[in-house]
This record gives sequence, structure tokens and C-alpha cells, in this order.
Amino acid sequence: MSFRFYLFLFLLFFSSTTTALWPIPASWSKGDEVLRVYSTLSFRYSDNIVSSSAELHKIIHSATQRLLQFMKEEKYTPPNKLIPIPERNAKTVERMYVEIESDDVELGPDTDESYELIIPVEDQPITCHLKAKTVYGLLHGLTTFSLLLYSPPSSADLVLPDAPHHITDRPRFHHRGLLLDTSRNFYPETDILRTLDVMSWNKMNVFHWHIVDQHSWPVKSEVFPELSEKGAYDPNDMVYSKREIETIVEYARMRGIRVIPEFDMPGHTYPISLSHPEIMTCLDQQPNWNWYAAEPPSGQLNPILPKTYDFVRQLITELSSWFPDKFWHTGGDEVNTHCWESTDSIREYLSSNPGTSISMVLQTFLNVEYDAVRGSGKTPITWEEILLNQRMGLAEDVVIQVWTSSDRVKQVVDMNYRVIVGPADYWYLDCGHGAWVGDWVNGNSWCDPFKTWQKMYSYNPVQGLSGEEIKYILGGEVLLWSEQADTTNFESLLWPRSSAAAEILWSGATDEHGNPRSVQTALPRLHDMRFRMVGRGIRAEPLQPLWCARTGRCNLPPSMQ
Repeated sequence: MSFRFYLFLFLLFFSSTTTALWPIPASWSKGDEVLRVYSTLSFRYSDNIVSSSAELHKIIHSATQRLLQFMKEEKYTPPNKLIPIPERNAKTVERMYVEIESDDVELGPDTDESYELIIPVEDQPITCHLKAKTVYGLLHGLTTFSLLLYSPPSSADLVLPDAPHHITDRPRFHHRGLLLDTSRNFYPETDILRTLDVMSWNKMNVFHWHIVDQHSWPVKSEVFPELSEKGAYDPNDMVYSKREIETIVEYARMRGIRVIPEFDMPGHTYPISLSHPEIMTCLDQQPNWNWYAAEPPSGQLNPILPKTYDFVRQLITELSSWFPDKFWHTGGDEVNTHCWESTDSIREYLSSNPGTSISMVLQTFLNVEYDAVRGSGKTPITWEEILLNQRMGLAEDVVIQVWTSSDRVKQVVDMNYRVIVGPADYWYLDCGHGAWVGDWVNGNSWCDPFKTWQKMYSYNPVQGLSGEEIKYILGGEVLLWSEQADTTNFESLLWPRSSAAAEILWSGATDEHGNPRSVQTALPRLHDMRFRMVGRGIRAEPLQPLWCARTGRCNLPPSMQ
């Protein structure tokens, strides 16, 4: 048999469609030509870009330089595909014409991130066309272009298969986030910057920075420097200064990512007691810490003291200026009422104020906290227990983040609140690694089992909601709590499972026919994305044995389904 026949068999067995985009675009037509691409790709810009602000130029220049760097350094050959070698006289892509409708560089919850990418085959040399409403849609278009480029085996060439391409794309949800907990274990600035890079490749646009919690206070406040001096794991090396935070925020913005900080109150605040014990209650109660907190060490702000409210107002006023986003996460989860009920000063306060309850005291705290947030020009976000468990009265502007169960999303929507979904039964990344409690031999994580990428991909954030109710869903987040994660393993916990949720949030949970997206058809593309991330230096965990990634022949047999 001829070489061409063997090649045909190889392609049939080992290959599927060459190009594989993640997340999948809203609309994508393609052909069968192979183009050559030079790493010296040049850019031409519409007149309104040329005459626009220096800030817009900065964002565009940063993005195009990142693309050119990828084109120069990334020679990606996927293990499961034979990339075709272009003919000697193949057409070449040499230019990209870029245009945007608006020169507005503000990045917010309603920013238009749509784009259109056209790669024709009629001309020689070829000029691609990238159009977007805003510069942030432009960033996504450049990311998509980078994922269309491959290198044939043993070749330094860059090729663009399956041309011509016409991609019209936009996100299904505005809020596509990732939470990282930097209190339980510390992550250096470089880890966070690298995470922002990977988020941008997956078209995620919100970094939810759970920056402090009950285990450490790594933020170097300038108004209250004693917080990190006494509350950080290491006041010199395990802290984030104002300069470092501003660097992270700007780095994120250059990639179209908003940074929403979370300063959890009134619970999860033990580190504050190390410098301000006078405004705290039930500190590090042992051995029965579970009576006072969800995790040790216990400690909650004292809600009856004027000093507490002065502290909260000053802290929010200072730190809100470090984070330009319009949202501010107030925490509010796992408030332990027994802690307050067992505090002498609070019991005396309730006794001397007949008719006052713990719920009323908590409501007062929230009113002060939320007013401070609003006074800083921001919208408060809170975890759903404040609404559904504590049954607090919340203004309609408060955004509710649902974490305890996907079943609670509709409960919140029925109360006409905007929702960010991140349910533990689908999108918690820390589940299934056993108990972090040291002497629990047979213990499991509370949110077992491990959330596979398939499980994460199966979640539909708007399942069971009517068309009118869907408008309350802003989007969602994957969440990595760091009891058992730190700089040594967090990337393999994040990726590529977070990519599964990223596609649901960008592309939607159903295909163009309204059917749930198939993990079978998604897997080859997710393999492709995972191998790209690994090639770019990310420790993304493998999805399957390499043989399976190459052949696609490792699905569950019908007899086991």
C-alpha cells in the first residue's frame, strides 16, 4: 500500500478536526486550506484607534506584543493531531487590520466583550480582520487567533489550518470568575500574575481575590499597618503591599480582567485580634472550636462596639481606593451566632436593650458595612447565608453569591436579587482531597466528592429558570479554597478543570440546538487547551493517558453506560 494510504489511516485513527478552540465561539465557519503565518505579523489600525488615547494604545500594544511573543516562542504541535504542512506556494498571513467602535477603556460588569475575526483566503498576502466593540473584545479576538496557530512536527513553521475562518463571538455571561484564597496559604505575586495570564487564555474576566480570612492577614494596610505586622504569616515576605496590589490590578486590566477583593466580615476575622483584640469576640476557642467557627481559629468582630464600626469604615475607605472595580465582596458567610451569644458583653447588651436580638445586631453591622461600601462608590456582594440562613433584610442593589448548593440559586432569584453562581456541588475545586483536620483518620472533605472536569462542565447556571429569571444571573465563578493548596500544587487544582467552567460561562451550557454540551465532543478541544497551557509553563493536570489523548478511544463502552 502507498504512503498516502498509510497517512490516511493515521489521520483517521489519530486525528479529528485540526483547529480546536476553547472556549468554543458563538459562531464559527471554516474551510480546508492551510495558510502559512509569519511571526513578524504586522498590525494596521482604524483611524479612531490611531487618534485615540494613550491608555487605549497601551492596552492594544501590550496585547499585540503578547501575541507576537507567542508566535515567536510557541511552536505547538498537539499530540493527537497531525498538523498539515503547507504547500510550497501556500498563501501567507502577514497583516491584521484592527478596528474598534468605542475608545472607552473602562472595564466593568457591563463591558461589551464581543468580537469578529475574519481570516480570508482570497488575497496574497492575506490580511486578517479583527473587529470589536471595545478594546476588551479585541483582547479576546487576539487570544482566539493565537489558538488557531500550530507547528507541524519537526518544523519551525507556523501554520493556520482550516482557512478561511469567520468567527463571531461574545460571552454568554458577563461575570466569568475565579476565586483564589490567599489567606489560608500565601501565594506570591508571581503566582497570581501567572493565574491572570491563564484566565485570559480561557476568556475569564473576574479575579475574585479572597485576600484575607481567619488564618492570616496578608494585606499591608497603611492606615492599620499593625494588621499585617501581627496578622500575616510573615510580615516581610508573606504580605501584599499597596504597590503589589496595584501591580496585580493593572496586570489584570491589561488582560481584560477585573479584580474584586473580598474582605470577609464579621466572621473569619481572627487575625484582626492579634492587633485589635478589643473589638473581637470568642478568640481561638479550643478544643471545641466548632462551637464558635467553621474552622479554627475562631474569632468574630464585636458588633456592639462603636470602635468596631470606626475600624470597619476606615478599613473599607482605605482599601477600596486600591481596587477600582465597582464591586466589593463583603463576605458574610458562616456567621456563628453561638459565638456572640456566649460573649458576656453582648449578653449584657441584649439584656439591657429589651427587644434587641442577635439578628438585629447582625443587621446593624451589615447596614454599617454596606453603607461604607456604597460610600466608596461600590456595590456590595455577599454570600447567600446572609439572605437565606440569617434572613437579613438586604437592599435590592446587593449581589448574592451562591455557594452552598446549586439548589439555592432559584431561591435567591425568586427574591429578585442578582446572583453570581459558584455552587460547591459543581464548581468547588478543593473538594475530594480528604480532611485537612489533622487527627481525623477516616475524614473526608465536607464537599466530597472530587469535582471532575466532566461534572463541572455539566453545570447549567440557568437550569430551571424562566427567560425573565435568567436576567438575574450575572455569571459564575470557580473557587479554590486553600486549606490544602499553595504555590506547589494550586495550578494542577485550577487547570484544566477551571477551563470547563470557563467554556460554560463564555459559550453557555447548551449548544446551538439547545442541547446540553457534550463532554465527548468537548474532550479533544480541552486536551488541546491543556497541552497548550502546559507548553506555556502551567502545571495543568492531565485529563487522560497520552494514548487516549492521541486516539480519542477511551470513552465509556455502551455496556457500562
